[in-house]
Amino acid sequence: MVDLNLLKSCFNLSSLKLQVKLVDTLDSTNAEAKRQIAEGNTQDLLIISSQQTAGQGRLTRTWFSPKGGLYFSLVTSPRLGQQFAPLTSLLCGVAVANGLQSLGIDNVKLKWPNDVLVMEDKISGILNELVLIDSVESRMVLGIGINQNIHTSEFPEEIATRSISVLDILERVTSPESLLCSIINEIDRLLGIVETEKSYVSILTSWRVLSGTLGRRVRVDDGTRVFSGYAESLLDDGSLVISTEVGREIVTMGDVTHLRSD
Repeated sequence: MVDLNLLKSCFNLSSLKLQVKLVDTLDSTNAEAKRQIAEGNTQDLLIISSQQTAGQGRLTRTWFSPKGGLYFSLVTSPRLGQQFAPLTSLLCGVAVANGLQSLGIDNVKLKWPNDVLVMEDKISGILNELVLIDSVESRMVLGIGINQNIHTSEFPEEIATRSISVLDILERVTSPESLLCSIINEIDRLLGIVETEKSYVSILTSWRVLSGTLGRRVRVDDGTRVFSGYAESLLDDGSLVISTEVGREIVTMGDVTHLRSD
């Protein structure tokens, strides 16, 4: 269980004005966040759970969420308008990568659009959901799950071979408060850059530097078709440009798989 007092003592926030809710067990921190919004809570809100019984991933997938992992959702308003909300997934990826690097983890890479990898194995996932309150106001629910103090050998077989954890890498238990505080402080800092610059350009530059997808041969499933090519670039709206044998494809949403180059 996260120590709430210790966590709050290390926050250094300027953009976020956080209310923190700590729970031992939830179905999903994103589901609880949406319940809080439906009940009229309009504050910036951080919801943390020691475990989830129905953790959510992208594309209706589940996120295996036993005790030992770090699971939280951040609720805040979209910066620069609703149309830019999807870019916050990339911003969170940068923040998680920097947080993991602060623990001494090397080779952290970002996989478009919302996964964090170490040595090609998934260590973290991000689920960004936009909740409309009325015709003008909306809230972002930024759900983040990190495999922290648990060995992925204990995971279900179908995900164990493509997952990795902080414990697997460092071979020691690490502080959830320290990792969570580092990530939230970094999200706050990056949101501050967006607010100051009125742009996500700096965030996208950071994402490109950390990207494990750009320059790779990939397979894309956009929900209507599947095709392969090389991930050529990331556009300023967060779309991925794929170079295929028949031309360029611009991917705004979908599932990307990294392929071997040979």
